[in-house]
Amino acid sequence: MNPVAIVLNGASSAGKTSIAKSIQRQSPTPVLHAELDTFLGMIDWSVIATIEKKNECFRNCVDNFYSNLSILATSPYMLVVDQVFEQHDWFEACKNSLQNIKTYFIGIHWPLDVLETRELLRGDRRIGIAKGQFNNIHLGKQYELELDSSVATPDECASAIIKFILKEEQAIS
Repeated sequence: MNPVAIVLNGASSAGKTSIAKSIQRQSPTPVLHAELDTFLGMIDWSVIATIEKKNECFRNCVDNFYSNLSILATSPYMLVVDQVFEQHDWFEACKNSLQNIKTYFIGIHWPLDVLETRELLRGDRRIGIAKGQFNNIHLGKQYELELDSSVATPDECASAIIKFILKEEQAIS
């Protein structure tokens, strides 16, 4: 199979990272997992004094994340991008960065009440993030596959994604 990218888009706490890690475990070949949180984690936010500087650093991390997707996509391995497209221009930046590789956009859905409960139980999320993202996260996005991760486990979602992509790639060959 030729290298491909899988882009998982869904609200915070929808299970994207768990699905991405399950894809890594289930794939017969190595899989790279890229997420914006890795780039955001490169900054020690506690030492940044002003909101202006924090916003500048955040924008820089976002720009670097999307710029580096094209580099990661040159790898011989499948790339799984775990992302929350909070802004439509992030979706466009992702598409542009991956324009030279076959990319499958996958929508990850959960009902809002389930997301809010999960967000509360996790304890590592700011309460209200999922609600703030919910109405816009999938707006204007076209997906090759959509999954409701509230009714399927991360392993089941990963299996469905891998099966779908293998079938699509065989059809292309």
